[in-house]
Amino acid sequence: MKTSKYIQVAIGIIIGFAIASLGIFLYLKYVESTTGSNLNDTIIAIKSQGVMGKVITIGAIPNLLIFFLLLRLKRDMMAWGIIIATAILTLITVFV
Repeated sequence: MKTSKYIQVAIGIIIGFAIASLGIFLYLKYVESTTGSNLNDTIIAIKSQGVMGKVITIGAIPNLLIFFLLLRLKRDMMAWGIIIATAILTLITVFV
């Protein structure tokens, strides 16, 4: 059964946000381990320093790898979903 293009794009968007969230979480865990504080204190410190946009940007880097993987697997519509998710994350970064 062939899935519609819209469903593939939606799956790509979901994958894009999930991978970005995982990237943000891993970065926060890395910062937490280097500073010796807990996750809540790390998030509060990042918000107070005003670098949350930069953290979102770093978290979105793995989307690039997933994008090229989907292109290699000939899942072009899912790759479009990754692009859309990354564009939304970019807008969020601008306004945070």
